[in-house]
Amino acid sequence: MPRHHVYMKQKTLDGIRRLVDERKNEGAGTSEANISSVAAELLEVGLRVTEQIRKKEKEQENNDGITDEERYQHRLLEECIKSRLASQEVLRLIFSIPEIKDDTRNDFSRLKDSLKQDVIKIMEMTLPDKN
Repeated sequence: MPRHHVYMKQKTLDGIRRLVDERKNEGAGTSEANISSVAAELLEVGLRVTEQIRKKEKEQENNDGITDEERYQHRLLEECIKSRLASQEVLRLIFSIPEIKDDTRNDFSRLKDSLKQDVIKIMEMTLPDKN
């Protein structure tokens, strides 16, 4: 591993020493928890963060100020809204047909309540509460 001298602020060095002490208290050996290894790890993380920020800035430059992820989320939301509106219109049309409207087995209000309950169940299964 190459060596290089790096100058840092005292506050930074103190933070690194705190991390070393925490790791030693958690049971890490001196080869795993020393100033050099912790500083190298922090530099690697900082480098990755900097590269991600630059990547995001490049995406924004190429995509009129939004990232690829934001563009994807926008399109997904757009498609969900279109699907919902189309479904509502189809249901409205179906329930406006006299034969369906007159049949007591078909109740639009009951269908709406049932759909809401199904959505709640699916959302709870998909995104459980963390409480």
